Amino acid sequence: MSEEPRPLDCLRCPSFCCKIAGYVEVSDYDIRRLAKFLGLSKREFEEKHIVERTRRGKKHIKSELAACQFLDSRRRCSVYPARPTDCRGYYCWEAKDPAVYRAAAFLQVPIRVQQKEDSKA
Repeated sequence: MSEEPRPLDCLRCPSFCCKIAGYVEVSDYDIRRLAKFLGLSKREFEEKHIVERTRRGKKHIKSELAACQFLDSRRRCSVYPARPTDCRGYYCWEAKDPAVYRAAAFLQVPIRVQQKEDSKA
């Protein structure tokens, strides 16, 4: 692939970022926003949706190797308007680990274009 990965169309992707891209950390602000969106108290949200707590007290709603619990049957985020900061700022073409980008690009970028870009590398 080229030095600077091209942005992809997230709506054409099978939601790799929500399935394989690692954990999703949530701040207290994220938790309050998500709880309000779902009609839950902060405590109810944490009891139902926090899947991991780190030794440093960080909270995750997605484990590293699990699919996000908020991914719906159409491969869309069911809490999109209230999604966490981690999700709001994630673009696979900007991630340090290129695995998600490569998988998404494989499905979206025509093979002839990929071959041309690979030959430049």
